[in-house]
Amino acid sequence: MTGFPVKLYVYDLSKGLARQMSRQLVGKQIDGVWHTSVVYNNVEYYYGAGVQTAAPGSTHHGQPLEIVDMSESSLPEDIVREYIGSLAEIYTQEKYDLFMHNCNNFSQDLCQFLVGRDIPPHISNLPREVLETPFGQMMRPVIENSLRPITTAPSSAPFSQTPTQAPARAPQQQTPQAGQHAVIYTTSASELDNMIKTSKCSTVFFTSATCGPCRIAYPKYDQLAEEYGDKCKFIKVDINDAYDIATRWRISATPTFMTFISGEKLDEWKGASPPTLESNVQMLLQAAYPVHPHRRLRLPILLGTPNTPISYAKLPPLDKIVAKLAGAGINDPIISHIADFVRLRSTEGAREAPVPDLSAWAAFVQKSLASSESGSGENLFPIIDLFRIAAVDVRVGSWFAEEHDLNTIKVVIDFSSRDESPFQVRLVTLQLLCNLFSSPLFAPLLISKLGGSLAQLAAKSLLDDHVNVRLAASSLAFNIVAYGQKRRASDSEEVLLGQDIGIELIVALIEGIGREEESGPTLGRLLLSLGLIFYCAPLDKEIGVEAMDICASLDAYATVKGKKTCKVADKKLCDEVMQLLTRP
Repeated sequence: MTGFPVKLYVYDLSKGLARQMSRQLVGKQIDGVWHTSVVYNNVEYYYGAGVQTAAPGSTHHGQPLEIVDMSESSLPEDIVREYIGSLAEIYTQEKYDLFMHNCNNFSQDLCQFLVGRDIPPHISNLPREVLETPFGQMMRPVIENSLRPITTAPSSAPFSQTPTQAPARAPQQQTPQAGQHAVIYTTSASELDNMIKTSKCSTVFFTSATCGPCRIAYPKYDQLAEEYGDKCKFIKVDINDAYDIATRWRISATPTFMTFISGEKLDEWKGASPPTLESNVQMLLQAAYPVHPHRRLRLPILLGTPNTPISYAKLPPLDKIVAKLAGAGINDPIISHIADFVRLRSTEGAREAPVPDLSAWAAFVQKSLASSESGSGENLFPIIDLFRIAAVDVRVGSWFAEEHDLNTIKVVIDFSSRDESPFQVRLVTLQLLCNLFSSPLFAPLLISKLGGSLAQLAAKSLLDDHVNVRLAASSLAFNIVAYGQKRRASDSEEVLLGQDIGIELIVALIEGIGREEESGPTLGRLLLSLGLIFYCAPLDKEIGVEAMDICASLDAYATVKGKKTCKVADKKLCDEVMQLLTRP
């Protein structure tokens, strides 16, 4: 049974201008401003106004500049659609960020899942190239504002988990969805009051059908609604049909405009000047969504590092594992079933490898752990190593998520956290947990339900004498933090990683950074994790203030600064993290 080819469609949003003007503007050659999408099963998937779909080559970006053959995916279609559905919860329109959380990050995640390959590095490294230049840092807000309307344009076919035929070719002009990127019309005073009070910010255009000057402002108002409708409500009120509204707000002439932030009036002006309208709306947005101080920092390494989960997919000697367990008198049939599954998946692909009975596997793992409570756990290493390589398949982690069988994972974590557990058991447990992040269904449960246990195991392992254990622990810490960074929107209420895991992990990261002298990859992941925890976090929240206070009490700034003299440290990354440890 063959799979479906996977293609990466590459577009240049600058239409060649980047190649012509980049050296003059930023001092280095940049060949394009890349937008990418993934074509699978004759459907083009891309990220902008959420996860969107179209017939290949039919989006508002036109025809691709390049089509990259990414190989063929043998994953079952229902698993693929389930995975893309989980991505749709992470890649929402509100969370779009041109430099940190964009279409290319989406394409990277999807290609890694489908075929296990990265998108070309000249695409994924573009944010770092731009942010390495002083001009790129200075112009970042301008670049984001100018490109966001293009990259997040409305879609005629948002992603649906119900299988459908490839969407028809999209029209050149698309009508915004009412209430999302369109002007809202109302004649109800109570409805207007509710929209003003419940919106982060809003603009009200008081007009009338007989107002000639109003017509001058209509096109600009509609355009602004299309561009910024995801952040601001744009409301029109015809005072001829809403006398009570006109009376309450004392509207004596049209056009009259008012802007509001969280229900509080910010500004009022009269006149149909489109430039004035645009300028005042821009001031409203800047006041409602102030640029986080971190966005003004120069952080090319931190922002240029892919935040895809680190996994451990090296195939163990399956025959030796089965033979060793049989020699120890462990002959449960599920062992061979899991080994056969892993072997078939590695040779024929996931499409040809049906998932074994995972309920039997979970029961076997728990029974094995229980029988080893008073022993050394020598036979647990091959068992957990089998679990580790099986968890590379997203269906394994998804099963545990859907069945909510967290107890199996918890007992593995608890056993590995014991002082008497062999370091090999702790090593493969850390690698198993990293691999479970391949399932976007399981990751949130892992964080929300087992966050405390994860933090404790990571904290203990970061101080282990064995360098490979510390490396795996730093990978787990990075996966935890990268997941939190993906879930964080610019105006989200999510702060850091939650009380149970955030503070403990921060303490462990600082201590681990201070002690690591041997492994450059370990130190690098620890520094990246600490930096990502704080990058653009709303530090005015209680837990954020507490985190900064802990960093101050532990002298985290001096700890990171001291690593600049360490032979395995990336000194530039140390500088970037030090900037983030300084209170904005």
